[in-house]
Amino acid sequence: MQIADAEDLAHDFFAQALARDWLARYDPEKGRFRTFLRTCLLAYAATAHEASTRRKRGGGIRHVALDQAGPVATDDDTAAIFDREWMRSVLSIALAALHEECIADDRATTWQVFSEYDVEGAELDERPTYEALARRIGIPVTQVTNYLNWARRRFRGHVLATIRELTANEAEYRDEVRALVGRSEA
Repeated sequence: MQIADAEDLAHDFFAQALARDWLARYDPEKGRFRTFLRTCLLAYAATAHEASTRRKRGGGIRHVALDQAGPVATDDDTAAIFDREWMRSVLSIALAALHEECIADDRATTWQVFSEYDVEGAELDERPTYEALARRIGIPVTQVTNYLNWARRRFRGHVLATIRELTANEAEYRDEVRALVGRSEA
């Protein structure tokens, strides 16, 4: 599926969900909102796929030998993709909130250190050393440590606040935190 197709599908899903008030069916007692949303989205995607590939009396179907068929996406694959995108969106929201906080609190250098080391640096084969980062920015090496410590604590706080905003109750919040960071909030 192309990115544009996925975006169209997501747009159509939310348009239908809002028009038909599907989200009002969510019951926090029955499970997490993310699970409910994923179930609705998967059902909608399956129906949309079925409708887009439906042909009367088998017209236009191309037969492929089983040994030539490619891998078929499973519900587990779809769930893993959904979970990965959920995590990416939570982290993106938290990262944007930290950036806004740094700008508002006149902590541009803190943001630069955090961004270069923990965001951009995490994608490099080899992160810059604290010394190299301090030299490039023009601050003492000890400040790199202090800035990273502050930014990491604040980033964690923004991640937890984002999850809190996106969950319906305390149990769901704890489940999501556990799923994201592997343990309950301290």
